[in-house]
Amino acid sequence: MRYKVCLFVLACALAQVVNGKPILSFFNELKGPELKALFADTALIPTLQQLHAEIRMGMLDLSPERAEILKRLNDANIPVVAWLLLPEEKGYWFHSGNGREAIARYKEIKQWADQQGIRFKGIGLDLELDMNDLKLFQASPWALIRKLPARLYDAESIENGRAVYDQLLQLIRNDGYPVESYYASFVRDETENGTTSLQRLTKFLDVPTEKEIPMLYTSFMGNADGFLKVYALEPQLKYVALGSTGGGVDTTMHTLSWDDLAHDLRMVGPVAEEIHIFSLEGTVKKGFMPRLVNFDYTPAPEIHEDQVKTVQNIRSNILTISKILSYPTLLFLGITLVLVLIVWGLCKLGVMLYRLGSRL
Repeated sequence: MRYKVCLFVLACALAQVVNGKPILSFFNELKGPELKALFADTALIPTLQQLHAEIRMGMLDLSPERAEILKRLNDANIPVVAWLLLPEEKGYWFHSGNGREAIARYKEIKQWADQQGIRFKGIGLDLELDMNDLKLFQASPWALIRKLPARLYDAESIENGRAVYDQLLQLIRNDGYPVESYYASFVRDETENGTTSLQRLTKFLDVPTEKEIPMLYTSFMGNADGFLKVYALEPQLKYVALGSTGGGVDTTMHTLSWDDLAHDLRMVGPVAEEIHIFSLEGTVKKGFMPRLVNFDYTPAPEIHEDQVKTVQNIRSNILTISKILSYPTLLFLGITLVLVLIVWGLCKLGVMLYRLGSRL
């Protein structure tokens, strides 16, 4: 089985040398019935073949509908990476606290794929927040905030999380699959800066894999020129994720127009070997798929340096905050001292006003 997987991965890699252009891939995050409805469009698979595109499929379920679509993609020689996801109550995305659940989920998906005769090009790990934290913040921000101070003292959460994910990586590699990860750029900045305080707060985790794909979603971040120059062009990244064209867990967020997407593609096109667009369903819904066929990656857009400076300042501020949070005891003592001084000052002011009023 491992030999067959390796041959399939090699064949996919050899097939993806496409006229010197970046390989296009699409994230897909739909449950089985919605996935089947998406692929009811008879033009979709032929368009993916024209693009020589790949799919990063979010494994939200192991439904008959998903098995059917995966078999059709296998038959069409469209490479699919299994993007591992957990049930929402277990965190949904992978983070420092759910590595054991991630291992169990991988084993479940691997067994299911083997039983169904489904081939995957590789396995993808989505390293993000704990969905439970996100829901708690939406329901009661202060309830989440009260939990955060203790996390700053929990250095073991990061160390233990990495150790468990190392076990997962070894398990996947032993099965013959290459592993890739999808990460937030500020997490990599923090790791390279030698701190982990923001990771402790958020449960984000930096897990080194063979292929590391930063989620450079300018629809969320804004400042597209600065964001892509600082985090893609300057480090000459071979792999980038762009978006969002729509879809995902929050369908109310701002999405890219065609001009926005074309701008971002042309920005990273000169350096990227692979461009991963979030999401397939959003791109199809907006009618972008036919426009991506024979897409011209030239000319490169003019870069607005004011946006670059803005992103550089944001990056610097995040690293400064990370460094400050690395000394939580000093931070809390400082905050306490400031509060004491404010209260003392207000008391002094009150006494002065009282005495002034008494004299009048």
